[in-house]
Amino acid sequence: MLPNIRSEFLLDPDIHYLNHGSFGACPREVFEDYQNWQSKLERNPIDYYTRQLKGLFSKEAGGPLEKARTDLAGYVNADSEGMIFTPNVTVALNAIASSIPLNARDEVLTTDHEYGTILATWARKCHETHAVLTEVEIDLPLGTQDEFVEYFWKHVNSRTKVILMSHITSATALILPVREICRRARKAEIITVIDGAHAVGQIDLDIENINADYYTSNCHKWMLTPKGTAFLHVHQTRRESLKPLVISWAEINQPSFSLRHEMWGTRDMAAFLSIPTALQFRKKHDWNIRNTEARSILVEYREIFNRALGEEAICDPSWLAQIASIILPDETSPGKLWSYLWDEHKIEAMITKWRERTILRLSFNAYNTTDELDLLLTALQDFTKK
Repeated sequence: MLPNIRSEFLLDPDIHYLNHGSFGACPREVFEDYQNWQSKLERNPIDYYTRQLKGLFSKEAGGPLEKARTDLAGYVNADSEGMIFTPNVTVALNAIASSIPLNARDEVLTTDHEYGTILATWARKCHETHAVLTEVEIDLPLGTQDEFVEYFWKHVNSRTKVILMSHITSATALILPVREICRRARKAEIITVIDGAHAVGQIDLDIENINADYYTSNCHKWMLTPKGTAFLHVHQTRRESLKPLVISWAEINQPSFSLRHEMWGTRDMAAFLSIPTALQFRKKHDWNIRNTEARSILVEYREIFNRALGEEAICDPSWLAQIASIILPDETSPGKLWSYLWDEHKIEAMITKWRERTILRLSFNAYNTTDELDLLLTALQDFTKK
């Protein structure tokens, strides 16, 4: 077991941060690199934008922004030409939704495990175009991933134009078999949109192998970058049709596919420029080993929590990475429990709802300890007795 690494982070020592799945913590040295880029901007903004960030306003390549792009592309095994930096997955999915033409009765097929704002985005798109958003109900507990694929695919029909699916679901924390879904969809000429918000940095991500039309993920969750750092990878067959959310000078000078979508006028790129430092930090501290150790602890404690609460596990461990969801007793109020954990114990934990059931989503990272999980369980048991 590698030594705990909390001292490398800026987290308040008095809190128990068990919600890395919502907003990740940034290591001190990565945050300092981020601030260094911001300082360079303020020392001479013109020099920063026009000379230091080569490639930002011209076709000249080789600058730090392109290094960040190619480093990230190498980490996720993707074509760097199709990588766009975006503040978060929500922005990326809005860009995708605005670019895909839908006709009346076209279907966007998804599941009832998707993130609420993403469903809202596509519900509006379908309302405006008279298309149909269909949520396939995926019951718990789950069986095998092969069974999931076959069950989901039974809902595909001649009107299905888009498949929208999480790589790792938000409320229920399940790793879905997106590679096989994308493989079948490509053969059927159905557009695939994968919401990988929780994926990069938590699981081994191979975008070329997944082969989605659109894949987006947040680096500021599990990859340890500053907040507001995400990417969208667009398959080469879809790049011409993707519309920039913001029309800028890039619409005129056309520096590159990625920059056409990134140039929003005066924009702070420091978070993206710190990506190489985040990747170096992960390598230096054996993060692959730490991920494996954290997952092992999480799987063990998920069983402890389920036994203590008398609840059935929603899936076997093959569906899990470093987040796991536990169904709480029906009478549990999400708002009251969330407030209780913070007010009484300074515990940050994700409490949410899915199909009217209250869910506790555990997150465990290298700076966490089993003592924190023990404290959470004790606090949870005390709350349910009230």
